[in-house]
Amino acid sequence: DLTSPLPHMAPGSATLSRWFAAHAIVPGRPLIIYDQNGYFAAPRVWWTLRRFGLSPLILDGGFAAWQAAGGAVETGAPGAPRAAAGPALHLINDDAVRWNDVLHHVEAGDALIVDARPPGRFAGTDPEPRAGLQSGHMPGAVNLPAGRLIAPDGKFLKDGALDAVLPTRDRHQRIICTCGSGVTAAILHAGFTAAGFTDVWLYDGSWTEWAGRGDLPVVTG
Repeated sequence: DLTSPLPHMAPGSATLSRWFAAHAIVPGRPLIIYDQNGYFAAPRVWWTLRRFGLSPLILDGGFAAWQAAGGAVETGAPGAPRAAAGPALHLINDDAVRWNDVLHHVEAGDALIVDARPPGRFAGTDPEPRAGLQSGHMPGAVNLPAGRLIAPDGKFLKDGALDAVLPTRDRHQRIICTCGSGVTAAILHAGFTAAGFTDVWLYDGSWTEWAGRGDLPVVTG
């Protein structure tokens, strides 16, 4: 959402519909998303599209895994897509929470807030990459760096290995995923979803909004 002062905010239905049309993507066709290596932005795209009722798939391990498996590869510039005016997209599954929603859960203690940032930024001992932004975390949050959900081969942890790193086994507990700006939080969202959790949310503004406001509680240590 380029109209937001915050980075990486999710697009609205009109923006995404225009992008789909410009790239000749018709809702209803299979959508496969991948990163160059392992996981970074693909889960964020996956989360964004699911909000509009689509069912995208993530290529586990990314392009590197595809190449390692002997998958066909093309080179050169892609041809210009033929614009297709597909049906407009509409927000169906709004699982993004706002700062005031998160504050409510912080005060009520009725949700598990899981932060994907590195431990030093979470603890407040390392600086944030955005100048002037305080590091630390929300009261009651737990730290689960996004990379812990990824195996050494760049693929997502599976079954018991995934369960072992998640901070709860209660599949019905409300989970709020957060990070620096909402991108790696989507890796956590994908992990909890893959593990069968049924009440998973993503704080789109994440730490950039929370700490940047200056009027919300920040904990260090």
